[in-house]
Amino acid sequence: MGECPRRPLVKISVIGAGNVATHLARALHASPLCEVVEICSPRSAARLAAELNVKATSSLADVAPDSNLYLISVSDDALPQVVDGLPRNPQAVYAHTSGSVGMEVLSPLSPKIGVFYPLQTFSRDVEVDIARVPMFIEGSDEAVNSSLTALAESISGSVFKADSRLRGQLHVAAVFACNFVNHLWAIADSLLARDGLTLEVLHPLLEETLRKAERNHPADVQTGPAARGDVKIIEKHASSLPADLAALYRDLSKSIMNSKK
Repeated sequence: MGECPRRPLVKISVIGAGNVATHLARALHASPLCEVVEICSPRSAARLAAELNVKATSSLADVAPDSNLYLISVSDDALPQVVDGLPRNPQAVYAHTSGSVGMEVLSPLSPKIGVFYPLQTFSRDVEVDIARVPMFIEGSDEAVNSSLTALAESISGSVFKADSRLRGQLHVAAVFACNFVNHLWAIADSLLARDGLTLEVLHPLLEETLRKAERNHPADVQTGPAARGDVKIIEKHASSLPADLAALYRDLSKSIMNSKK
């Protein structure tokens, strides 16, 4: 019996080679539904392209004109410039990976546009299990929605539809839950360093805090001086800090206390 004909692959040009682009390109490269054919970035395409054994280009003018999907993973500020420079292919889908920009920015390229947004923090050389990363999809029509959803489902077990408003809310929430929290960890690490300690001594505390938040509403398991309304301890802590950190400490404490009212 002869072999079944292989399903045609979606040919993908990845525009960008930063943190998000790197992880998505790796995952899509391993997907049975698609084939990453090139990486385009003005400075860093070569490294990722060599890893995936695909074409590298530093110029938008040299991007393949016949790909099925152009996945644009660049900074929000760079999106208009990329839109101006990419080849127009009305048969292709153009999608970006931003949580904060509407898909309409891509409308000059094609009627088939969308968003392919992974809700995760990425660092180029830190491994991430893409299968556990929530993917949020938006498309200009049902066919684009279906195509992007199928691709997302080939790399992730959590795929949802999300319009610009919802993605914006998700992004803001993620900044609070990730970026701000990570900054606070960095502050804690600098305070500990004064006495020769590192953040490692807080790892059990951080793990338990996340464990409780996973099983309860975070507001219901808030602890600490502000949750108790212990103003004396709050002022004692604040007075031991540099002025900028003291102000931050007081503001966060006030926010916690207000949430308890």
